[in-house]
Amino acid sequence: MTLRPTVSIIVLNWNGKQYLETCLSSLLIQNYKNIEIIFVDNGSSDGSIDFVRTKFPGVIILGHNTNLGFAEGVNSGIRISRGEFIATINNDTQADENWINNLMKVIESDPGIGCCGSKMMRYYDRNIIDSAGIIIYQNGNAYDRGREEKDTGQYDIMEEIFGPCAGAALYRREMLDKIGLFDKEYFAYFEDVDISFRIHLFGWKCIFVPEAIVFHMHSATAKSSSPFKIFFIERNKLWNMWKYFPVKMLFIQLPFTNIHYFRYLILFLETFFGKTPEKEEPVLNYSFLSILFAVLRAKLSAYEKLPHMLNQRMKLRSNGADFSRLDRWIIKSHERI
Repeated sequence: MTLRPTVSIIVLNWNGKQYLETCLSSLLIQNYKNIEIIFVDNGSSDGSIDFVRTKFPGVIILGHNTNLGFAEGVNSGIRISRGEFIATINNDTQADENWINNLMKVIESDPGIGCCGSKMMRYYDRNIIDSAGIIIYQNGNAYDRGREEKDTGQYDIMEEIFGPCAGAALYRREMLDKIGLFDKEYFAYFEDVDISFRIHLFGWKCIFVPEAIVFHMHSATAKSSSPFKIFFIERNKLWNMWKYFPVKMLFIQLPFTNIHYFRYLILFLETFFGKTPEKEEPVLNYSFLSILFAVLRAKLSAYEKLPHMLNQRMKLRSNGADFSRLDRWIIKSHERI
């Protein structure tokens, strides 16, 4: 009889063959042994599945003919998984050998902990933080705590956070059964923000575990500030606001949300004149028209689904969601507008 794994690790891939040896090798040497690794391929054309089948025969492979996006791709892996806990990790990462072990120590210490976030560091500059969990602002933007900061121990305290970056996180299956999986309508980006809202709405806790370290190559599949990425971030941000934000805050923030759409124009001009802020990503690799088109498409796509998102909000409330639990997590600051 095969022992049921305690942890199922989901690795989602789309044409990322060049990263897989580093990622999967690091998972196979985890000190926590009662795991299964599920490789979900979203219709890759670069031979990723054949590579994994040959190089990593112990890895479970789930192949799709098309790109389902991050949310539904991960969901498909969760559905065939057997573990009591679900770990998600990006394909362009390298996990420390104690990654799962350190996450499990924390999540098993309290049945009220629904998920744990990892300390993600930059792969090519390992003194720079990539993510120490997610923070959410009044204007709907979500950011990685500590991103681009030099690591001086400022995030070395285990603490409750709004949510984990799904690029390296651990979720309790019992919680997912109650609050639902990733929302497939998001396709990519901010789906981990969406699920973090639901974590708190239904009374679960998310804990940041600084000892759980993963090194991330960052935006290796979807390039930084590409029109693809801009579209999904800007659309999904609005969906999150409509589904979860307090009504009063929605009315106050509506003008700032619309103004924020033009930050890409400002970044484009600043890059053109050589004045890009250090913590922003350059957008000059793409034409201004492609960026503008992505922003406008995002807004139109978001508003097209406004009635549906409001209906989702009402369903959450009828299922017992407590929206007052979100007040402490939505940072009352306009610094990121």
